[in-house]
Amino acid sequence: MKKLNYKLYSDCINFPLDRPCKYQKENGAVCSSCKKYVSVNKKSKQTKILIVKLGAMGDVLRTTFILEGLKEKYKNSTIDWLVDKKNVDVLVGNKYIDIIIPNDNKVFEFLSSTKYDIVINLDLSPESLSFTKLVFADKIIGYYLDKSRKIVGSNEYAKKWLPASAYDNLKKENEHTYQYWMANICELKKDNYEIVVPISKEAEQKAKKLKSSLKLNKNKVIGINPSAGKRWVMKKWRIEKYIKLIKILSSKDYNILLLGGKDDEEEIKLILKQKIKNVYSTGTDNSVQEFFAMVDLCDLVVCGDTMAMHAALGLKKNVVAIFGPTSYNEIEMYGRGIKIVSMECNCCYKPDCNKKVKCMDKVSVENVLDAIQTYIY
Repeated sequence: MKKLNYKLYSDCINFPLDRPCKYQKENGAVCSSCKKYVSVNKKSKQTKILIVKLGAMGDVLRTTFILEGLKEKYKNSTIDWLVDKKNVDVLVGNKYIDIIIPNDNKVFEFLSSTKYDIVINLDLSPESLSFTKLVFADKIIGYYLDKSRKIVGSNEYAKKWLPASAYDNLKKENEHTYQYWMANICELKKDNYEIVVPISKEAEQKAKKLKSSLKLNKNKVIGINPSAGKRWVMKKWRIEKYIKLIKILSSKDYNILLLGGKDDEEEIKLILKQKIKNVYSTGTDNSVQEFFAMVDLCDLVVCGDTMAMHAALGLKKNVVAIFGPTSYNEIEMYGRGIKIVSMECNCCYKPDCNKKVKCMDKVSVENVLDAIQTYIY
């Protein structure tokens, strides 16, 4: 009886590393004679790119601006994106992405059987840095950890941006947008590629159905996103000021759509309780893409530094954004928005504040109304 050659081709794309492959299980195949052997190192005619950007949801959305630039730079390429499961819907339907890889219990199996030419990590979370080192790639763009647990930046822009993650005062001193820094880290031609906001056909139909049922008048539709989620409570503008603003806009016969999710429910209920004319809720139980579709119904959106702002900018809406504890300089408005900034106490990045008059309190209704009038009068 012929003795089998048990030489192991551990670089085979079909080998799951910790157990026999399916061809060994089903047919008794051995590497030395198996016709299914394909090395993960096999060269492809396309440049295979992996983006590691897990969260938060708004950050994932705004980072999609790099996709068009990458496709421009690497003409013949595929782009995969590793993202947290809860943020997958932000990317579903994005025309530039080939595979969305959810960060779940199958992620290690996928990554161990895939080789990339380039991995791009623009995030400094421990998980993102770890994934970046785990991926089999010829080149890393952005950030990774070396053997001494030091963060390494791939070029001078990455090295210059790095200290801002550690020192809030450097965030405050920064005069460039997030797009500026990320585009230069990725060595793209320009920094004003558009944010990509996917909207499914089903989400679009739901929004159209809502619009039809509300029987809006012919005047402009103004979206109001009155909260900022649970994590960044200090980014919220006072609900009393939103109510005052909405009353003024309603008196001018504009249509007001209240935009938000479960975290915005309390503020939206308080506004609806006022029974102000022409004010409607788009619902707080929408899917991510249904929320995008509701934003797309608006001509202008008023909000804080939230995902609604990034979505509205990506959908090419006019935006009036109110800033307090976060950096207004980081936000690229694409020439379609106005930033209202509390200059005396801006960009502290504190999750809480013990001051009697907080930064967001210093922004007046008149300031916001003047900005709105730039676009709707």
